Amino acid sequence: MMAPVSAASTTAAPPSASLGRAGARAEAGAAQRPRPWTWLVLGCLALGVLSLVGPSEPTYDPWSWIIWGREITELDLDTLRGPSWKPLPVLFTTPFALTGAAVAPLLWLVVARAGGLLAVAMAYRLAARFAGRAAGIIAAGSLLLADEFVRNFWRGNSEGLLVALCLWAVERHLDGRRAAAFVLGLGAALLRPEVWPFFGLYGLWLAWAQPQRRVLVAACFVLNGALWFLPEWWGSGDPLRAANRARQPNPDSAAFAAHPFLEVFGRSASVLSAPVVVGALLVTVMAARGRRMNVRLALGLAALVLMIAVAAMTQAGFAGNLRYVALPAALVCVLAGVGWAEMVHELRGRVRRGRVLALAAVLGALAAPFVISDVRELARGTQRVQEEADFYSVVPGLIARAGGVQAVKSCGTVFTGPFQVPAIAWRLHMHAGLVQIASHPPGIIIAPRYTTMSRDRRFPRVAGTREWVLRRRCAA
Repeated sequence: MMAPVSAASTTAAPPSASLGRAGARAEAGAAQRPRPWTWLVLGCLALGVLSLVGPSEPTYDPWSWIIWGREITELDLDTLRGPSWKPLPVLFTTPFALTGAAVAPLLWLVVARAGGLLAVAMAYRLAARFAGRAAGIIAAGSLLLADEFVRNFWRGNSEGLLVALCLWAVERHLDGRRAAAFVLGLGAALLRPEVWPFFGLYGLWLAWAQPQRRVLVAACFVLNGALWFLPEWWGSGDPLRAANRARQPNPDSAAFAAHPFLEVFGRSASVLSAPVVVGALLVTVMAARGRRMNVRLALGLAALVLMIAVAAMTQAGFAGNLRYVALPAALVCVLAGVGWAEMVHELRGRVRRGRVLALAAVLGALAAPFVISDVRELARGTQRVQEEADFYSVVPGLIARAGGVQAVKSCGTVFTGPFQVPAIAWRLHMHAGLVQIASHPPGIIIAPRYTTMSRDRRFPRVAGTREWVLRRRCAA
């Protein structure tokens, strides 16, 4: 969500000279009639369903959300182990759990992937709204090629959904649908705490500007707090367990750097290519020179504030994972599309057509190496998704070779690698906290070959694959 900037405010004052005719068209675009969204959302969901023909295996955090959904339906929620609690995914995975062990994970992948695709579509729509189709293509392409963006939402992480909700909220705001924008902001607030200040300030502004919405605002504020803290209280006995867990990052986290705040910015430099950042800076500087708040400047400031928030939280000991910068990166992608398109529009009004085309060709040639590099990285990410799906696809077969789920559970404690706990727990219909990562007899080991426990000779080897080893010494 962005700071409140009314659609009317973008057209009330004349555009600055630095924006030229393109800027005027873009500012006027903010007051256009509301965009249709139903078919867009349904189309993204349909593509999400079609994506299941390819590699479809959730990663660590999504597996935990899927497990928690099942546990809620069984009135037996246990959040003591696993990642930080995140309310919005569990609102989906809880009803999905009723479809069974085979279908529920796939349904969440459909939602996560549809969210990522919707994010790309919304990046196009926002940028095109201000500076035409070329701006939209640049924005969508930049987000699609952002480092790890597709790989993350394809494996079920929620960053694609977060970006989609926030960009959609901006569009709804510009369409004059302020209540809808606020509700979309609630969805985003149920995914990341960095969004809370934006969500809160927007809600307060909405309650002041439209008194008839005060009940809605108050209800959403209460709901946000309840969904973040009450389930954790139920599942772990500690309503602040999510915050405490987030301060236990992985060893490679930026939180362990000498200067975590600066480390976040250093690592984030690889997320977007240089032409994307330059384009965003162009339009933000032009907007700032106009000396009045407009949507471009608001988006630029929001991106900066979000980056500072992630860096500050990392400095305070939180994980600071690179995927947390997906939202500010998406805002930069939108601005980049607008910036490059507006620069070309501006030049067309001042320079002969041939020179504009020549300059565009030079800029395209300069950008080409960055695009090629990003496409190659996207291909590598796609390959890693396939490898991860292949890695986990053999686990049901290993469980079957051990006699099936009940035989495995009756043998004793189940052991596996630290990053495989939720995937194993789901397939054995267990609490994640019951699957251990330090082996000792009696019990059964289902672990990747690269782990030390896969070579624990206290457990006789029963079966194995290229990636996994199954060892077992059952209780007498």
